[in-house]
Amino acid sequence: MTGRRILIFVLLVVLAMVAVVLIHGSGSPAGPMLISILLVAVFPIISVAATTRVWWDLIDNFRDDANLRHPAVRFYLYGRGGSGKTTLIKSWLGGEVRPEQATKYFAYYTAEKYLDLETKRRCRVVISDYQGQSPSQNTLNASSKVIGPPGQRLVNGVFFIVDIAPRIEKNGRPLDTYELLEWLSVDTEMKIRKRVEQHLEYIVPAILEIVFSTVYSHNLISTTLVINKIDLLEKVVAMGCIPGVSLASVDEYARNLFRRIEYNIREACDKVTSPDHNIEFSVVLVSASNGTGVSRIFNDTIKRYSDMNLKIEVK
Repeated sequence: MTGRRILIFVLLVVLAMVAVVLIHGSGSPAGPMLISILLVAVFPIISVAATTRVWWDLIDNFRDDANLRHPAVRFYLYGRGGSGKTTLIKSWLGGEVRPEQATKYFAYYTAEKYLDLETKRRCRVVISDYQGQSPSQNTLNASSKVIGPPGQRLVNGVFFIVDIAPRIEKNGRPLDTYELLEWLSVDTEMKIRKRVEQHLEYIVPAILEIVFSTVYSHNLISTTLVINKIDLLEKVVAMGCIPGVSLASVDEYARNLFRRIEYNIREACDKVTSPDHNIEFSVVLVSASNGTGVSRIFNDTIKRYSDMNLKIEVK
């Protein structure tokens, strides 16, 4: 709220100064008195207006309209709570990045990224992060201010995020990587299977149909199944916690865990594709916590967006 209040305050002060100049320049005998009245009244009025919801909404509408008009590569992230969506975003944009806007269920981030280092061409990216625990919070609460209005969606890439271990909290804080590894090293296969089942309950065909109907337009060019926390899986395999699985076969093992979800996403994606509109599908294994594979999933969509000569702001 602070930034918005400052903007409103500055706007009203500028308007007051313009009024003073106009009154002073009018040459009216009553001018000095009007200026005195204006100066006495203006600051209380500005103080009240800066905290008024009407002004907040007005500023928000201006900002939202500008956001939609500004060319950008837009990403929509979908996944269970604790699967690493926010960590994935911060891993790519930088750990200190803050959302442009955040609510209980929704936040979005913006940044500028290089298309290539040789030409120094850059593009703006917008990433939607839905923080709710239920699928409806990801779909019904989809913000048209960020992804575009229904029928004119602007989403270019959709990421479905899954992982092999949940976020676990102890004494009000999430376990760090080493604590989570210790937890996962006991009854490893059972815990992984349970987590996979949770994702299977969350990413079902009926929900996928709603997700694609929520974000789909001809602007959608890529869909990615992102398997997160591959670093944890590699560590428990190295510790011998999963019999029959070696480090050389970790990727195949992870793909097999989520094969049903992969099939469901492919099928849902195929239903909205057409001969004149192909949506690229891929499966990528990443570690949001240490950055492994993270840049690739975003950069692949940005490159495809650029290669297709879609409207993009070049600097």
